[in-house]
Amino acid sequence: MVFMSLLNCWQSLGLTEQIEVIRLTVMIISTFAAVFGAVYVYRNFKINEKKLLTDRFSKAVEQLGTTSNRTVVLGGIYALSKIAQDSPEYHWLVMKVIASFIRGKALEFAPREATNTKDYPRVYPQIQEAINVIAQRDYTKDLHNETLDLSGSVLFRANLANANFKRVNLREANFGQTNLKGVDFSEANLEKASFLEADLSQAILQRTNLKEAIYCNETKFPSNFDPDVEGMKKNPDFPNQYS
Repeated sequence: MVFMSLLNCWQSLGLTEQIEVIRLTVMIISTFAAVFGAVYVYRNFKINEKKLLTDRFSKAVEQLGTTSNRTVVLGGIYALSKIAQDSPEYHWLVMKVIASFIRGKALEFAPREATNTKDYPRVYPQIQEAINVIAQRDYTKDLHNETLDLSGSVLFRANLANANFKRVNLREANFGQTNLKGVDFSEANLEKASFLEADLSQAILQRTNLKEAIYCNETKFPSNFDPDVEGMKKNPDFPNQYS
């Protein structure tokens, strides 16, 4: 019945009107085809983009494990840093991977043939670069109820000026002779950390846990900061284990 009604309507139209109906029908069909085609292309693009990002991330993580080749490791660190900047959904995961890479790493000691050893021991260049990624992180992208773990890290003689360590777990970390000027340690856990001969001038230490953290006469603090009030322990004669 519906078909017959449509047929009667069609037959009642003049030739010009029939042509116009056909033209409009073709336009509507073409428009729908274009929209569906665009949606399909966009969907495939996003799928491929996600796959490429996953591949980039996996390759970068793999490079971090290539400890025998410093250049490859640095390439992995730079790749992860770029992913964290470009892809917010990977930001926290990148920070966790790099924090895991830093934890427990030994220091670089002067090679036997070195004539100038005054700057040794120190963190390896790749560790310094990894720390730089953490130091520049966007803490607003940290996952709720999760804390970035750098506990026990040996950051001796690293350059961490103006680093962002807000809310980071740095319990028992070694900051001996480290440049910590202007570092944001607010709400960080620095319990039992070592700050022997470290420079903490202008550091932000709001709501920071410094219980039993170690300092000495040469440790520099922000003005009006009292380490003893914060529960720190002074060890003026405590020898630095790396000197």
